[in-house]
Amino acid sequence: MKKRRAISLVLATALTFTLAACGGAKEPGSTNKPADGKSEGKKITLTLQTLQTDKSTPQYQVEEIIVNNYMKENPNVKIEWDRLDTEQQKVKLKTQAASSEVADITMVNPGAQLQPFANGKVLAPLNDLLDDAELKGTFLEGVLEYYSFDGNVFALPYNMNLAGIFYNKELFEKAGVPVPTTFEDLVASVPKFKEAGIPAMMLGGKDKWPLSFMFTNVLQRVNGGPKFLDEVVAGNKQFTDPVFVEALQKTKELIDAGAYQEGAATYDNNTASQQFRDGKAAMYFMGTWEISSIDASETVSGKVGFLPFPTVGGKGDSKDYVIAPGTAYALGANSDHLDESKKFLKYLLINYPKVAFDNKAAVGLAQKVDGDFKAAGYSDLAVDAMQRFNEVQGGDMNFDNVIEPATTQTHLTGLQSLLIKDVNVEELAAEHQKTWELNKK
Repeated sequence: MKKRRAISLVLATALTFTLAACGGAKEPGSTNKPADGKSEGKKITLTLQTLQTDKSTPQYQVEEIIVNNYMKENPNVKIEWDRLDTEQQKVKLKTQAASSEVADITMVNPGAQLQPFANGKVLAPLNDLLDDAELKGTFLEGVLEYYSFDGNVFALPYNMNLAGIFYNKELFEKAGVPVPTTFEDLVASVPKFKEAGIPAMMLGGKDKWPLSFMFTNVLQRVNGGPKFLDEVVAGNKQFTDPVFVEALQKTKELIDAGAYQEGAATYDNNTASQQFRDGKAAMYFMGTWEISSIDASETVSGKVGFLPFPTVGGKGDSKDYVIAPGTAYALGANSDHLDESKKFLKYLLINYPKVAFDNKAAVGLAQKVDGDFKAAGYSDLAVDAMQRFNEVQGGDMNFDNVIEPATTQTHLTGLQSLLIKDVNVEELAAEHQKTWELNKK
């Protein structure tokens, strides 16, 4: 399968570049790669729809530095921000796509989430940008396959991450809890954290996808390895399979044990992330993109470790991960300024690795990074996480990047319901299968 080969290619090249030695340093935040000629003439306004909403995060700052530099070098171009959280942006993009009015520059997720927009011809193919060897050569080998359909590349990513558990070492010590190596350890830790007045885990349940993100890792463990969802797509497995039902049951078990903060279903992921960075919970399951924000926190910087999701009932391998080919930049096919949008996107991504590296935000990029991370002062957390790319033996993309949208919606809504009421997991699995049979192609 094409996407399986892409995972192995990406992982084979990622560590090579993340730990490479760096040449002559420049001032942090500087860019040194120009666009293909400065834009001159009439005034142009582009809209950049972005997920960067938290000014305190390095990712926000990286994007802003590059955009401001582009406008400085191209004074006739104004780039207006449309800042949205993940769920807001997904809804807005679908609404805009329905009327073929997608923003000049927008954000998309890979695989099954991207495909409807590619099929609907609302996004511009970007093959011509990749004819430029300099730009194409910045990407990790194989990563662009996640954003390609029928020979066309529809989006260019800026990150590539592993999922796992971030844990606050100080809070573990306070509660007298050893670092969990099994799912059973994880569940058993909950009452100990409660006794210490500490939520065991932080979750942005309002946004739905964070719980699904963790569920995919549970499913991977219960299955004894990756590719259960790929087997569903291939017609070899069903959602009513005992493996899927057990994964739902284990997720419910963790919730019923009280692992998450009170009112978890009302927290969006930005709030959950901030709460963890404020030292309000012992653990947080998320992608390695979170590292730069953790390291920027005065409260928890230097106190956080990263764990692969543990085995479940003795099943699974800690060297298998949920792998997240990340959010990517795409261009509206019907933009009045498509050529300028392409010129800006090329500038953004050619400069992104260098500016990210200088701003301690280069962990888990989809592009090659030329830099000595240790010498540049990156944290032990960052270096440890990058080295984990070298140990990965297998991986899955998250549920919503593999399974078509209608079944994904049943899945997300069903998981969220586990947070607020008692749910029969066999019935929930059957709902997955029913929706899948009505919508699979």
